[in-house]
Amino acid sequence: MRRALAAVALLLAASACSAPEAAAPAVPAMRGDSADAPPAMGTNGAAVPALNWAPCHGGFQCASAPVPLSYREPHGAQVTLAVIKLPATDPAHRIGSLFFNFGGPGSDGVGELTRFGARYPAELRARFDLVSFDPRGIGGSAPIHCPGAEDVRPGGSPLRPEQSAAFWSASAAPGKACAAGSGAELAHLSTANVARDLDLLRQAVGDKELNYYGYSYGTYLGGTYANLFPGRLRAMTLDGTLDLVANSTGKPGQEHQPVDVRADVASAQQQELEQFFAACTAAGPSNCAFAGGDPKEKFAAVFARLSHGPVGGVTTASLLQTIQSALYQSGRWKRLGQTLAALVPSSAEPPVPVLDPYVPVHSTGFLAVQCLDSEVPQQTADYLPLAAAEEKRQPYFGLAPVFSMAQCVDWPARDEDRYTGPWNRPRPHPILVLNNRYDPATPLANARATAAELGNGKLLVVDGFGHTSLDVHSACASAAVTRYFTDLTPPADGATCAPDTVPFP
Repeated sequence: MRRALAAVALLLAASACSAPEAAAPAVPAMRGDSADAPPAMGTNGAAVPALNWAPCHGGFQCASAPVPLSYREPHGAQVTLAVIKLPATDPAHRIGSLFFNFGGPGSDGVGELTRFGARYPAELRARFDLVSFDPRGIGGSAPIHCPGAEDVRPGGSPLRPEQSAAFWSASAAPGKACAAGSGAELAHLSTANVARDLDLLRQAVGDKELNYYGYSYGTYLGGTYANLFPGRLRAMTLDGTLDLVANSTGKPGQEHQPVDVRADVASAQQQELEQFFAACTAAGPSNCAFAGGDPKEKFAAVFARLSHGPVGGVTTASLLQTIQSALYQSGRWKRLGQTLAALVPSSAEPPVPVLDPYVPVHSTGFLAVQCLDSEVPQQTADYLPLAAAEEKRQPYFGLAPVFSMAQCVDWPARDEDRYTGPWNRPRPHPILVLNNRYDPATPLANARATAAELGNGKLLVVDGFGHTSLDVHSACASAAVTRYFTDLTPPADGATCAPDTVPFP
């Protein structure tokens, strides 16, 4: 994830602020272990920050916004958020501000808006100020400090008994570093607190209702806001959508499954890999080096070969990491075909068990939010039987989701004001849920689940491959999103759009 490096100190006194709106009704806390804690709240009477905009980044404007560190103490210690906007090009017909979160968690909104802002449709840029911000703890918004954490690499394999202790010790190292370097801030970084910050920013820009566009993790921020502040939402698009329940607690019976197992990203990756096989075969050897013969059999042979040891420096773990990257964006499929073709053995070997799986390593910014938001199995003994079951169910992609949140085990902070539901609080307007048919990180099944969980979600499917519309552009979907934000007319539930490009053109 991209992160700005400027540090913003915790402030102990409010800067120029305006009076808050009337307090929203309190939303009850959903933590079974926090019976004595005050209930989670809205902004709890916190002062609205005054935004003093100044030119920045060539055509953009930047400002700082002090917000409470804890909304239980709305007039206590503060953190300062970095905020950016691209002013509407037609101020006379301006509807309001459109807030963005570009995913992560751990991604900075300031840098990403400068990257993507000019790409949005002219009508959207004419009618809205495009606004984003670095979430608390990230980039220019009081970034957390975790000295030495980025230098810690995975130590050992969770599947090798003699290396298991080293693996779990290395996984816990970032949390210990963040606790040592960040202090009290670490317990106030849940998405619910970012949603409360977002509501103060909505008031700060003068909007009575929020317009919001969230990608990937930003869909979880959107779903949280839509339920903490349901009466203050005008329009919201969730693009590349997490299952809200799976990302927080999981459904009954899923308590001992990590987040990505609950979301079943392994099946989504397998389904898209099979789409790659089909597209490669149709393209032929002149366009896809892996074409010719049975691609499933050839891939099985490649995987079996690597299970015996590295080939030219390529391991099963590094190959799966390469495949995951390619599944995010089908423009990388041609290169993936070349990589796989170079690994096809001259004769097939029987596979041996994978003992050194691909295990994702996350930024501290990601962990600082995700480990607060999501229930994660805390008993390391629970992981081995789950790994065996998932590898049997999904032989190629099953192991990574089991250990993808290993760095959250024994995370040293909890945010008692996180939000875990309900997700279907009544709202004045429907929410647009946008998802690619084949998305390796946020499966279409998750989008369908979230549309139902919200109670008023309208699902639009792009018949493409990859993660969010940022990687799978569709003029049809872009027009539908623009129409929705400008006149509150969503597409019919279950509508589809074609992508602008296809693999192997």
